[in-house]
Amino acid sequence: MKRVLTVLLISLSFFSCSLNDNYQNVNLEIVPINTVEMPTAYRVDSVTTIPVSYILPTPCHVFSNFYYNAIGNERTVAVYCIKNDGNNCNPVTTYETTVPLNFKPKDLGTYHFRFWTGVNSEGVDQYIEHEVVVDH
Repeated sequence: MKRVLTVLLISLSFFSCSLNDNYQNVNLEIVPINTVEMPTAYRVDSVTTIPVSYILPTPCHVFSNFYYNAIGNERTVAVYCIKNDGNNCNPVTTYETTVPLNFKPKDLGTYHFRFWTGVNSEGVDQYIEHEVVVDH
């Protein structure tokens, strides 16, 4: 039995992979929003698509998801990107991309949206702000 286990362990060591082979770091980053196109009509329990544009900082960034914080009728939105720290991650000329944000209001009323655009020179968060009225 010991010989079988020894042979098995030795054979596994020949076929095992190193954790460092082709390993690249992947990071989640918040990327500033550049522009937002707010629709003019919203309905309760109906999905409205809001086009959100941002600039990819490098070719190694890809869209992941939205940061979406809802408190009452206030919505704070930012873009999460995954950055793959590969060999070719030099900044590119501005490459803007647009992704859809789906908004499905549950109640009538006014909703306040804050889309994160980065921080100013004093380190204060900046936003594009919109109010939308859901009246039917």
